[in-house]
This record gives sequence, C-alpha cells and structure tokens, in this order.
Amino acid sequence: MSILQKNNIMSNFNNEIVEKVSIFLQNYMKQNKIQQLSADDCASLLNKNNILPNDIGPKKGFNFRQMLRDGRDGLIEKVDGTYQEKPRSRWYIYLKK
Repeated sequence: MSILQKNNIMSNFNNEIVEKVSIFLQNYMKQNKIQQLSADDCASLLNKNNILPNDIGPKKGFNFRQMLRDGRDGLIEKVDGTYQEKPRSRWYIYLKK
C-alpha cells in the first residue's frame, strides 16, 4: 500500500484500495439484501475475501477502522456508505440507494 499525505499526516491506504473495498461491500450488501453492516462485520468479510487483512493493529477490525478514520479525516476517499454519528462512536456501512 502506498502512503498518502495531507498536512504532514499520512495514511497507509490509497484511494484504489478504498474503491475496491467500497465496491465489494456495496455489492455484498445488495446481493444479500443487507441494509447495514458494522465495521467489525465488514472487516471480517474483507479479510475472508482477501481484500484487506484483519490481523493488523491491536485487535481484529483495527485495520479497516483505521481506513474509515483516514477517510473521515480527509486523508483518503471515504468508503461508500460510511457513517459515524460522532468521533469515537461505532462505525456503520450502509447500502447506498
């Protein structure tokens, strides 16, 4: 993964992997008629399908949640359907209409 930088803050993700993640999750939810997934559910799916490893960081799902935080902070594009009510609260991914 390349490192993107904005105002001397870096991300370990790039917009290409964000797009791949977005497409996979949106297609998965559409095919399975699911309206929302938790960040942990998404992290497991992405790991199971060899899109994004789930064993990086202090606990399972950390890698994907870091991608979500980097998107929120403008370091990379946001994953499609991402929602967080406020910082430090749970992340959800919603099916786009």
